[in-house]
Amino acid sequence: MNDKKEFGIGIDLGGTKILGTLVDISGNVFGKVKFGIGDTNDSNSVIKKIVNIVENFRSTQKVSSIGIGSAGFVDYKRGIVLISPNIKFLNEFPLAEEIKKLTNIETFIDNDVKMGAFAELYVGEGRNVNDFVFITFGTGIGGAIVINKKIVRGFDNLAGEIGHLRLVENGYLCGCGKRGHFETLSSGPAIRRYFLHEVSFGRKTKVLESVNGDLSLINVSLISEFAKNGDELSLESLNYAMHYIALVVSYVIDLLNPEKIILGGGLLEGLEPVYQNLLDEINEYALDIPLKSVDIVKSSLGENAISIGAGIFGLMKKNITGDLW
Repeated sequence: MNDKKEFGIGIDLGGTKILGTLVDISGNVFGKVKFGIGDTNDSNSVIKKIVNIVENFRSTQKVSSIGIGSAGFVDYKRGIVLISPNIKFLNEFPLAEEIKKLTNIETFIDNDVKMGAFAELYVGEGRNVNDFVFITFGTGIGGAIVINKKIVRGFDNLAGEIGHLRLVENGYLCGCGKRGHFETLSSGPAIRRYFLHEVSFGRKTKVLESVNGDLSLINVSLISEFAKNGDELSLESLNYAMHYIALVVSYVIDLLNPEKIILGGGLLEGLEPVYQNLLDEINEYALDIPLKSVDIVKSSLGENAISIGAGIFGLMKKNITGDLW
């Protein structure tokens, strides 16, 4: 156990998984634990998993702080998740207080994508630029805006909620209660829904053979795998999602004129078979001048971005009074 070095735990609390990393202030990762989130209505089970991650790391190093990046709308000043469309029990939930009470470690929370942007700003693709937008794709879709090396919060800490842009009139119901949002068209569940909808109408696909007709075994990873081998419906499902991603990224380019757009999240790997199509459509939609200026890149931090950012955030907040930006 290293008593001289200060360690923090970062937690990525998402709609399908809980990922924890043990980090130092420089974002170096010394351990990683990942669980499926399970029943998102079961607060006791989810909280227990977070505490298990903390105890796992605490058994190896002295932990100074916990930072949590939670999916949903977060009041970071009060440590409360106001509402989380994909984690049902997080409704006016005092998450920071609850975890501190159970672990006796100073705990800080913020929105998950802002924590990912925080990591990109300090140790990732955003280190050497002033202005960038970070967009993540997974169970949901989120965004964070960085201008002059500061994350833009907005009045309610909701700036950057890109997944809730309405793109389709009277479209599918989003977890937030509204219809036709970006998240209902290009997230992991949206791709799977499109695929299964087509299958229900008799579309042929080799994916069905691989699971012996068991639709419950079909996920985006499997669809992506078959897309790489030219399965028509698999490619179509990914391209359907990709089209709306290209539209929204072009809106971001035209509206904010950023130096860089960083794409991240667990779904990004699944979109690899259509990634070049994505870049081609962005080139078609966005204005020429800001398009030439922007650099569109994948996060070098991968699925660890949010947990690394949360870990650094917790360590900094422990030692600083007031906002970090």
